Formats: sequence, C-alpha cells, structure tokens
Amino acid sequence: CMAFPWLFTVGFSLTFSALFTKTYRINQIMGSAARFKRMKVTAVDVIKPMIVLLMLNVAVMTIWTVIDPLQCQTVVVTQDPFLRNVETYGVCSSDHVSIFLAILCLINLGSLIFALFQAYKARKISTE
Repeated sequence: CMAFPWLFTVGFSLTFSALFTKTYRINQIMGSAARFKRMKVTAVDVIKPMIVLLMLNVAVMTIWTVIDPLQCQTVVVTQDPFLRNVETYGVCSSDHVSIFLAILCLINLGSLIFALFQAYKARKISTE
C-alpha cells in the first residue's frame, strides 16, 4: 500500500524539480546579463533545489512509513448462503493519513508556487 505514495512523491519531486531548476537557472543567467554581470551557474547550483525538495519528501515519507504505514483492509461486499465471501475489495488506510498528506501537499504546493513565480519572471525573456 505504501508503494503508491512513495512512487508518486519521488516521481513528482524528480520531474518537477528538473523543470523548476531549468527555469531558475535561466532567470539567474538572464538576470545577471541584464545587470551586465558575468555569472557562472554550476551543476551543483542547479541540483541543490532538486536535492532539497527530494530530501524533504523522502523524510516525510520515511516518517510516515515508520510511524503509521498504510495497511490493506479487505471489505466483504457479499457472501453466499454458506457465509463464504463472494465479492470483496481492498482499501488502503491508516490512522493519520490526512496529516501526512497535508504535510506533503504543503511542501509540494509551496515549491509549485515558487516555480510559478519563477515562470512569471521568465515570461518576458526574449527568445532572439
């Protein structure tokens, strides 16, 4: 049950931060060019936001997995006359799922808002 949240958060972190760091790097380079300053953006400068976002998500997911992991619960829909289960389905649930999802949403929505700000700053960069 915990595989889906892990894959979703790590996948989002890697995909989103790669796109974000490119926009951030373009804004850094073009901002320094507008001020007639020479700027060197290294790979370490680009990878720092990616590492920070990934580590925040991994930390929350690790705490969630250790403290209160999702557990599969089987729900019986119908039984036959001999009380054998005919139709069932599984549900993943835990006691504090909303708290951990709220923390993950705050982290990722915060980074999304910052990326929107960076994209807004980059909207008028000339492509010529």
